[in-house]
Amino acid sequence: MILVTRPEPAASRSARRFAALGHEVVVAPLMEPVTLVPDSFPDPAPGMVVALTSARAVEAMTGTPALARHWQVLRDLCVHAVGESTADAARRAGARDVRVAQGTLESLVALIAARPPAGEVLYLAGRERSGDLAGLLAPHGVRVKMVEVYDMIARPVLDSGARAALSGAGELIAPCYSRRSAQALASALSDWPDRPPATFLVLSEQVGEPLAGLGRCLVAERPDEDALVALLPKTC
Repeated sequence: MILVTRPEPAASRSARRFAALGHEVVVAPLMEPVTLVPDSFPDPAPGMVVALTSARAVEAMTGTPALARHWQVLRDLCVHAVGESTADAARRAGARDVRVAQGTLESLVALIAARPPAGEVLYLAGRERSGDLAGLLAPHGVRVKMVEVYDMIARPVLDSGARAALSGAGELIAPCYSRRSAQALASALSDWPDRPPATFLVLSEQVGEPLAGLGRCLVAERPDEDALVALLPKTC
């Protein structure tokens, strides 16, 4: 049984993918996205480019009228996305010039530094971040203006319906896409003393750290969902 705990709408997309492969899936999001609307928003300037480290930023920019009008302008700029899923979200939202890194903050820094913009990098960010994009780009002479447009609120409890569905299904397999979601899952499982044995599919060693002692962790070769799916045969 696969437990998908990432926030919606990504949870349902992942659940459909796992179900299409013949797996039973329980969807129980443990993180809730919240849009943040800043008091002021920077106007595009000559040479400005956009940086994205999560598709959540695109969802926030397009799903809220106060931000959507800004995105209508920003989507015409060059967009630097941390990985393919974020890039796909930007393209679906109308961005035409999208450059894609290899799924890590370091690869995004390398992508931007390889062709430094003439102006600032406008970073559409989450409130909780695992790295410092501005600090990493500063040695390359690249200036970053960060605007927080979303937050993720942890709801680290598996409800009785999810527990009941998982209890009689043997091994629990849980893909984890971020360190914060892994922390929420660790908290939820720690409060469930008679939980089934678990195997976690994680995007990186760092993502899997909060799950230490709760089951075995299989680490993806790349930080994307395709690589998580490729781990499924190893859970047998």
